[in-house]
Parts: sequence; C-alpha cells; structure tokens
Amino acid sequence: MLRSMWSGVSGMQAHQIALDIESNNIANVNTVGFKYSRASFVDMLSQIKLIATSPYKNGLAGQNDFSVGLGVAVDATTKVFSQGNTQNTDVKTDLAIEGEGFFVISPDRGTTRNFTRDGEFLFDADGNLVTTGGYVVQGWTRGDLENASKMSDSDFFKVDNTGPLQNIQIDPGMVMPARATSKISLRANLNAGRHVDQTGNIFSLDSSTKTASDGVNPIYDSKSNLTQKAEDLGSLFNQDGDAFNLNENQGIWVSYKTSEMTNEILASDQNNTIGLNDTQISFTNDSAATGISSIIAAQNAINSVKDKTGIEAYIDGGLLRLENRNELDGDEKVKNIRVTSSGTGAFSNFIQGDADITSFRYRYTKSISPDSATGQFRTTEDLRALMQYDANMIKEPTRPYEETSASVSVTVNKYGMFEIANKDNGDDTKQNLNIFISGYASENVTNNVLFKDTMKAMNTASLIEGGVVTTTSKITHAIHTTSIDVIDSLGTKHTLRLEFYKSGGAEWSFRAIVPEPSEIYGGSATRPNIFEGGKLRFNNDGSLAGMNPPVLQFDPKNGSQTPQRIDLNFGVSGGFGGLTSVDKISETYAINQDGYKAGDLIDVRFDSNGSLLGAFSNGRTLALAQVALANFSNNSGLQSEGGNVFSQTGNSGEAMIGAANTGRRGGVSGSKLEMSNVDLSRSLTQLIVVQRGFQANSKAVTTSDQILNTLLNLKQ
Repeated sequence: MLRSMWSGVSGMQAHQIALDIESNNIANVNTVGFKYSRASFVDMLSQIKLIATSPYKNGLAGQNDFSVGLGVAVDATTKVFSQGNTQNTDVKTDLAIEGEGFFVISPDRGTTRNFTRDGEFLFDADGNLVTTGGYVVQGWTRGDLENASKMSDSDFFKVDNTGPLQNIQIDPGMVMPARATSKISLRANLNAGRHVDQTGNIFSLDSSTKTASDGVNPIYDSKSNLTQKAEDLGSLFNQDGDAFNLNENQGIWVSYKTSEMTNEILASDQNNTIGLNDTQISFTNDSAATGISSIIAAQNAINSVKDKTGIEAYIDGGLLRLENRNELDGDEKVKNIRVTSSGTGAFSNFIQGDADITSFRYRYTKSISPDSATGQFRTTEDLRALMQYDANMIKEPTRPYEETSASVSVTVNKYGMFEIANKDNGDDTKQNLNIFISGYASENVTNNVLFKDTMKAMNTASLIEGGVVTTTSKITHAIHTTSIDVIDSLGTKHTLRLEFYKSGGAEWSFRAIVPEPSEIYGGSATRPNIFEGGKLRFNNDGSLAGMNPPVLQFDPKNGSQTPQRIDLNFGVSGGFGGLTSVDKISETYAINQDGYKAGDLIDVRFDSNGSLLGAFSNGRTLALAQVALANFSNNSGLQSEGGNVFSQTGNSGEAMIGAANTGRRGGVSGSKLEMSNVDLSRSLTQLIVVQRGFQANSKAVTTSDQILNTLLNLKQ
C-alpha cells in the first residue's frame, strides 16, 4: 500500500518540476536569445520479485520478470537550441546569429570566457562593445590606423582573425589619416569618327619662333602665355567638326599676288607658237586679209585656252600683258605664268624659263621629315613657316628672309585660325598683297574640299600693307576633357584636369594640369603646373595599343610629401577596359582615384561576417573589428548562469572559436536580434498536460490514504 502512495508522491514531485520548467519557458517568451528547456522523465524501479526466465526445452515456457516500480523522477532538464526568429531593430550594434554559434563575452576583460546568443550590444564610455549586463564582447580588432594609407581597397574590409581574442574596444574619437593618391583609373572613349561634336581650337603659333614639331618639348609664347605646338594637319577638323583626313600629297595652292608678265608682240604673218604652263599655243594670221593685228590674234589665242593655263591676256599700251589670278583648282599647269617653251614669230620675245611665280603649292605628307623645298608639310608649323617664307619673298624678293624681321607674318591665332598680316616695312612704297586659296589636284591626287574651303576664308582682293589681317576659318582638333580630385599626403584636394586631343590617325595626345602653385614634373619653366606631351596609340579595332608616360609626378607645394607619384591606369594593351577610340561620341564612363582625405569616425554597423564597419567623414568605410563566435560539440551541455549567459562544462566540450560563416558557425545579421524560441502554443498545451499529470498523481495518494484508513478500521 505504501508503494502506491510514494509513487503518487514522486509523480507529483516530477510534475512540479516540469511545471516549474514550463512556467520558466513561458516567463521568457520575450527574452532575447532565450532557449526553452524541457524536463526529461524517467521511471524508478524499486523491487524485482522474480527475474525473467528463458523457456525450458522440454518443460515450461519462458516467464517475464515480476517487478514493482516506485514512481517517476526527472533526471535532466534539456535545453533546446533551435533557431529563434529574428527581429529588425533600429540599433546598429545589435547582432543576431543565424545558425549555430555563441557570442564570446567576458566579465573580466578576457580572463574568463562566457557565451551568449543575446546580441543586444552597445558601447560603454570607454568604447568597449558590451552586453546589457556589462560583459565585454570578444573578437579581433584592427588596432591603430597608421598603416591604413598602405592598404589595398580589399584590405579595408578585412580584419586579421588568426590571432588571440581581444576585448573589442573602439575609440569614439578615431581619426583615419589621409592617403595620398597613387593611382588614377579611367574608362573613356575618344571619338575616332570623321565627325566629332567635341572640338577645340588648335594651338597658337607665333611668327618669330620656330615651334618644336615633335610635340614633346613645346615652346611657350611669352606674350600671350598660350602653348605653341605643332599639330599634324592630317588629324585636324574644320569648325563644324568634320575631319580633313588629308591623304598623301593632298593640299592647297596659296597665291600671294596675281602673276603678271608683259612683253611686246612682234608683227608676224607666219606660224606663231609659245608654250605657257605646259600648254602649246599657236596661231597663224594674215593681217592683210583678216584685218586683225598680231597682238590681238595672240591675245585671242592665249585666252582660248585659259581654262587649261589659268592665264588671261590683256593689251596695255601696245604691249601684251599676261595675268594669272591663280583661282583655278588643279596642278601647276593652271598656276602662275611659266614660259615652258620659247616663242616663235609674234611670241619671239618670250624666252623659255621666263616666269612670274606668286602662287605656291603646299602638299601634305605623312613623312616624319617633310621637304620644305618641294612645299611639303605635315604640321601646322610646317605650313605656317612655308607660307611666311613665300609671302615675304613675294613682297620683297631682294631682301633676305629672316623670321625675326619678316614684314609679312603668318601666325595661328588664339582662335585656331591661320592669320596673315602685311606689316608696314617702313619705306615709302606700299606693297600690297592679294591672297587667294585654291585646291591642289592632279591625275593621282584628289582635291580635299574641306581643307581648301577652310583655308579659302583667307581670300582677300587686297591685303594692304599696314592694314587689317586676313584669316582662315577655325581649324580644330577633336578633344575630350575630364577632371578628378587627387589628394596629397596632408589630405589636401587638388583638381587634376586631363585634356585629350587628337594628334594623328590613331593617335591622341594629352596634357595634365594642376592648379598653381602645384607643379608637375616635366612641366615647362613658364607653366610648371602643366605637363605636355602625353601620347596614346590605338589599334585598328579601337583598343588601346600603348601610352606614354604611364605615371605622373607632382609637387603640391604645400609641405606634403613630394614627389607624389600617380600611376595612370588607362587600360591594358589590346584591351577595352580603359581608354578606347572607336567611332562613338567622346565620353568618360568612369574615373577614379585611390586617395582620400583624413576623416573622423561618424557611424558603425555590422556586416554578415560579424565585422564592425566604421564609416568616416571622408566617405571611406573600414572594418574596425570582428566579433568571434564559438560552437560546441554539445550545446545542451552548457551551464546556464542567468542573464542569458552560458558557461562551458565538461559535457559541452571545448569551445571552438572562429569567425562567422566558417566551420559550423553560422552567419550574423546586423541591426537584428534573435527572439526567444519559446512556442507559446506548445508551452501552454504542455502546461495543461503537466497539470493533469499532477492531478492524477494526487489522486493516487488520496486513494492510498483511503486504503490505509480501511486497514486501520479493521482493528475496531
């Protein structure tokens, strides 16, 4: 009888424990990171009356044991570490573990280690990352930022997590030092088409200083402070952005004065012949029969082939005057006045070799060394020098030509126009010029109309000595400009301007400009803040073939570290990842540099690897620390210390510590917290079950009591 009573008592005791556990679960339904527990019931075996027997071969069958139990007990409370739901919060230092693992925390700054799933962290007055209970979060920190300027961009988001654990402490007054720019990366296209929308005036050229034509060591005009640079005319454009595209030997004629020749025509009725500009002219005339004099007959014969020679004949005071205004396009057969074979009869006074040369042919060549003796040019300086020399020889043929004393100056003005000035040479004679531009064409060379029309704007009937100048239309080059701010070692910002201009068929040049008083190594003595002579070459598919120089060096002139070397990352040879030159509008897709100013720490947040990212006022983000996670062979073996804190036990196994998302450790989410994994519906149902169990066991006790009373009443 007593065994049944004690069985009921043990049942009530066990269910009381289960009630306590389930009540605790319900009480912690809103506790961050809480893991619910359950009671593990086991039966208690008290007495074995008979043991079980095996069957006899020739007798009784086997029999089960005869044992009586004494109730139930709770031999363990098991924590269930299932994943709790995560909840978004507005706190950037909150962390939630998604998967296995525990945060490592310490109540004594790293001497003792405890563990928690509660990621409700905050910073204390000393910058320690702590729990709400004051435990310091453990992990790895970056330390000082002295070497931040030497890190690559990928290193900004990495923290060395191979060393020993540390207290995570962040100085709230942290300052990131400035990093000087060491690389500029550019992705852009430079228009390779026949028409461009972005153009700039060609470089100015003065009339007294020969300008370097190699484009590497330019000379500067001290008067206008504008760069003088010879440019390949074959790569230039008219004012509308249409490319000249000069081919070999294409060019123009420039006439500085009307060609004239005057001579007496002899009376002759015989066959009269003369060769003018390689055209043979002849006439026969019987003046007695026709009534036409020899001079009129000669005039008519010459004028009848004017379209072949360009020469027109006039009669002045009984003399035959020949004129060639040099207005026809073509070759030398329609230019100037040249007696190419001596005259006979009426033309006997014209001797082979007689000539009046006032129009000059200028032909483009791709040759690196153009021949001035044949009027060949490649650059704007070549053409300017040829024109100036010839114009002065026409004006004053007996005066030796010297650039410094030329009375006719040919320049390229600041508007990109060739300009001719007929200056007063100080004598009493007014020597006017008249300018006419026409196109050069031959059997093998076509007339370049765009180039001719641009130069033809210079035409003037009278270029008066001492009067106004005459100019061509604007000549332009294709350009593209982009700018970026670079940083020196003190964190000072300097705007670097890159100007690109087309300088050849598949070549572009560039210059780099920084604001004064900064200086670029390789700049000139007068403009040290400008680097000239950068070269870019492109392949026939528009990819970059090569560039020079690949690096710039400049001195900010403010006490910062110098020289500051800046690598120009404009792409790789044969690639399309940097600069290209295809028939497409010139535009910059992206331009970047790797420097930054000094910055103060203004905000923090966590990433999915548990790295604490600091945002600085200079726009940079840096991983300042990384929280550690620990996992165990047996999570249920951890000892609960209260306050959402667990400690390691012999049955939990050693803590295996590492970074999030490594090993069996889960990831983390910032600005989130893991909620309790208590399921109210399960807990309340379990509460009913436990209550019924307790009631049933109490019934066993009362029944046993009634039986005892019956036994006691037998004595009566």
